Amino acid sequence: MFLKNVWIPAIAGMALIVGCDSKPADTIPKTAPMAAKEPHELLSHLKYIAVRKDFADIPVIAPQDLAGLYGNAWWFHNHAGQMDLTLTDEEIKALGAEEAKNLGYLAPGVSMAGMQMAMDKLSAKEIPALPEAMQGVDLLKVDKLPGEKENPKAFAAMNGPLLRPMYNAGIYRLLKGVPVELWSEVALMKATPNPKNNLETAMVLGFQGKPIIEMTARQKADKTYGIIYIHYLVQPRALAKAVPPPAK
Repeated sequence: MFLKNVWIPAIAGMALIVGCDSKPADTIPKTAPMAAKEPHELLSHLKYIAVRKDFADIPVIAPQDLAGLYGNAWWFHNHAGQMDLTLTDEEIKALGAEEAKNLGYLAPGVSMAGMQMAMDKLSAKEIPALPEAMQGVDLLKVDKLPGEKENPKAFAAMNGPLLRPMYNAGIYRLLKGVPVELWSEVALMKATPNPKNNLETAMVLGFQGKPIIEMTARQKADKTYGIIYIHYLVQPRALAKAVPPPAK
């Protein structure tokens, strides 16, 4: 629908050497890293944002110019919704995306996957009613960005002043798929320049030697890099199971 500008990289020949018995070092920056001058430097930003919750760093890893990237923002939220990743009301407010919530395209604590599961349970009479957070949520709108023909007014807002906060919110929302406890062990497995566009690099992030995320970095006008694509290769719920139990 809106994905004509999204380049989806292929993955092949990945390898990662991981220590077996040593405790992983804390690789989470304490302060915001410098803007990424190489694609691989984006990983430090992802770890910092995901763990330290510093939303001010998200624009540093987003493109300066979002022209033509409406479809990418659409992808972020649609994919997050499919992965059952949500934002809290406080996060939506802090990310400046409240108007998108008011328009029905974001719902605190609700994803289209979670809502569909709840609706299936309701139909099977396994629950008496939808959870309160889901009541009144439009499944045809949540986790999407509107098309120009289907809702011209909402499209004008979303492709105008709301695009930046929605883009940034989409990045953060997808980062929530990796539990905070695991980010120290997330590593770059592969970086491959796009032969058709020398400004773009496809990257694969791994956890314990297994690929979990593919993403695309694009060089900006100032020669630093931003993120234009994120895609989970595993279900976040599987990553949640890898969180070690609390020490007794």
